[in-house]
Formats: sequence, C-alpha cells, structure tokens
Amino acid sequence: MSESTTTPYSPVRVGVLDNDSCALECIVALLARLNTPNRQIDAWASNNPAQAIQECRFGVRRTNVILVDMALNGLTGAQIAARLRRDIPDIGIIGMTAYQPELYREQLHAAGAQALLDKSTLRKTLPLALDAVSRGLAYPADGGFDSVVQSRMAASDETAKRQVVWLTVTERRVLSLSMSSMNTREIAQTLHVSADTVFSHRRNIKNKLHSNTWYDVMDLCRSMHIA
Repeated sequence: MSESTTTPYSPVRVGVLDNDSCALECIVALLARLNTPNRQIDAWASNNPAQAIQECRFGVRRTNVILVDMALNGLTGAQIAARLRRDIPDIGIIGMTAYQPELYREQLHAAGAQALLDKSTLRKTLPLALDAVSRGLAYPADGGFDSVVQSRMAASDETAKRQVVWLTVTERRVLSLSMSSMNTREIAQTLHVSADTVFSHRRNIKNKLHSNTWYDVMDLCRSMHIA
C-alpha cells in the first residue's frame, strides 16, 4: 500500500474482527452507511481470528484495511496486528476497544497498527480513520502511530534481528522436539532434564526471538526454518 498512489475515496475492502456478535453486526452496518458515490466500501466480518487472518492472506480480493477488537478470546488485538503486519506488509490496521484506549496504545503501536479507536465514538472517527489508513497513513496524524510504510520498515528490521539470533544447541533441541509435537514432559524425558528446565529454555527462546507466546515462537520458527 503506497502513501501516494491511493486517493482518499478509492474503493476499499475492509475486514472486521470482533468476538462480540452484536458489535460485529453494528460495525458492519456502520460501514454500509459510509458508502457514497465517492466512497465505496466492500466489507467482510469474522469473529474468528484464524479465519480473519486467512481471509486477509488468501482472500479472492485483497483486504486493504482491517478493524481489530483489542480483546479477543485468548488473544489480544495487538497479537493479531503483529501477525498481520508480518504476513501482509501493506495492510492497514485499525484497533478498536470499548475500554480505555490508552491501555492498548503502546502495544498496538509496537505491533504495527495505524490507529486505535474508541468504540463509543466510531460514528465520528471511523470515516476519518478509514480515509487515512486506506491511504497508508496513521490516524490521527499526531496520534502516535506510524504509517503503513513506517510500520513495514520496522517489521522488516525486527525480522532481520530475529534472523541473526543465536540459539544454543539445547535450545534448538527443545525447539525441534516441540515442533515434533512432543509435550513438556516428553521433552524433559528425552533430554534427561526436569520440566522446569524445559520451561526455562522456552522462556530464553521467547526472549531471544522477541515473542510473547510459545505459539508465536513456533509459528516464527516454521516461517524462518529455524530448528
């Protein structure tokens, strides 16, 4: 997504991810009302993070902007945003929350999003945010978020750092056994160590790969062919 090749009212495909069915329905209805002769929105919606990511990655039509709720079942909006930024570098990401936005701003910025909206003011802010983010810009301009290009560059730098990470022989062994579907007890038995030691190795690996969860580590290692 280029900051200079799209006009403010270009047709835009917008995804909505929210595990609250009522909120999902209301947001989709609001998007429908934003359609005008000069602004055409093609919206899709999901309450399933995995399905939303798949639609963004492999949908018949490219998703330009995705709206992501910050509190999902077992996941955060920031985690989804980080995954999308890594997998789809040019997508625009808007977080939204019914709680205090400041609780999520720092995490969402680090994940590569362009805006964070309060759900109580969506009628006012969503049209403005879509116009900006669909052009690759942050919203608002002074809101502390980066443009799509800036976020993409930051994500590339972070990936480069991860690619040169040094893992010990034991850490790579823990990774390899984990990727072969062994659980913690089985890995401990195979390596002749305690389960606590396995947990310690996993914690070190997460720190070295700058990942929040072991799921993120496994996903990253598959994509980078580590272990």
